[in-house]
Amino acid sequence: MITETYRKLKVLYTATLNIIIRIRDMTNRLYGLILTASISFASTSCYAEIYRWIDEQGNVHFGDKPHADKQATDITGNVQLKNIDQSADRTQQSLQQFDLRQQVQSVETQQRQAQQQKKGQKLNQACHDAKQRLKILQGRVIFVDKNGNEIKRTEQERQQRADALRKNIKKYCR
Repeated sequence: MITETYRKLKVLYTATLNIIIRIRDMTNRLYGLILTASISFASTSCYAEIYRWIDEQGNVHFGDKPHADKQATDITGNVQLKNIDQSADRTQQSLQQFDLRQQVQSVETQQRQAQQQKKGQKLNQACHDAKQRLKILQGRVIFVDKNGNEIKRTEQERQQRADALRKNIKKYCR
């Protein structure tokens, strides 16, 4: 019961501080007086107990006073406070999560762009290489193996290689 009272007082204290801060910033004193009066009236409901009972039809009822004819259960300790202002904490957490997601998305976007750029560079290089080989192949060519020995190729083999290079040019050069 002490912790419940402490919790209620803490809620009341926090709400009062929030309102006092808002009042200080307001220029209209009448508005501040109205808020102060509403705090004093609202603070009494903070100490109310909550009772639960079931009527003859099986309907569940709640109230701040026990029902005279029915057996009522005090559920004040089981009720969680719903009006605690934790919006600043939640907002801060949401902003941090949003910033983290933005950073992750930014890194992923940069990685995708870098991969696309590398892929584009590879395609450009493959295109350039295919064009160079085709240009060389269209002139007079002597094929040489790794040891420097001349390899004899027929015109048909040279033409097949040229066709393969043209396909590569269509594939890589866009």
